[in-house]
Amino acid sequence: MESIDYEKKACVFNIQRYSIHDGPGIRTIVFIKGCPLRCKWCFNPESQDPHPTKDFGEIMSVADVYEQIKKDEVIYRRSGGGVTFSGGEALTQPDFVEELIKVCHLNGWTTTVETEGYVSENTITRIIPQLDYVLLDIKAIPEDIHRQGTGVSNHRILKNALLINKLAKNLVIRVPVIPTFNYSKQQIKYICEFSKYLDNVKALHLLPYMTVGRKKYKKLGRKYEMGDIAPLSTDDLLPLKKIVEGYGFECILGG
Repeated sequence: MESIDYEKKACVFNIQRYSIHDGPGIRTIVFIKGCPLRCKWCFNPESQDPHPTKDFGEIMSVADVYEQIKKDEVIYRRSGGGVTFSGGEALTQPDFVEELIKVCHLNGWTTTVETEGYVSENTITRIIPQLDYVLLDIKAIPEDIHRQGTGVSNHRILKNALLINKLAKNLVIRVPVIPTFNYSKQQIKYICEFSKYLDNVKALHLLPYMTVGRKKYKKLGRKYEMGDIAPLSTDDLLPLKKIVEGYGFECILGG
């Protein structure tokens, strides 16, 4: 039997139960701190710093997290659900995630990661094949636009997307649709055209811009760069949904 390091630690800032949007069935999401991107619209700005702060995050061991996630093991089995690793960027803590994957599979729970793909190729090669599902964010294809909105180039992300496509058991592309950034037919077409190279991808999720992070920026003493831009509704995304479906993908709004 594969050994598990229950003492491996990382900074966790939330464990959310009863999620139905982050993988199949009913799931528990483990939010891990640390993110190399600085998206202007970030919903969880408290997750960017990998260290615990006064208000956000605590150092938890694999054993600590296991005690929390096992509370819903009956629900996982009945719904076909399991555990999803998110952030921040969960794969910035690959050792911690790997041990949690082992715990989940030992108990028969499915595993999912939400990732931006901005990590090392070694991490992708090591972790992705162990997961049951991968939800990969693709935010923009033009490099200049991606850098403007997120603070980093997307070269590594797109290169890793090709690798994830080969290694993932199940892969879904998720696109946060953001006004002034990628909320246009042309930008969505670019993402669809790239996704056609990923033969493992059957579905794209379009996630409407929300302002849930706005108050958090104030609490963190940081400026919210999206200003007073209004959130999008799923109805706002219907023209983009038609484009995605026109490329042959299933399109889910807000999933």
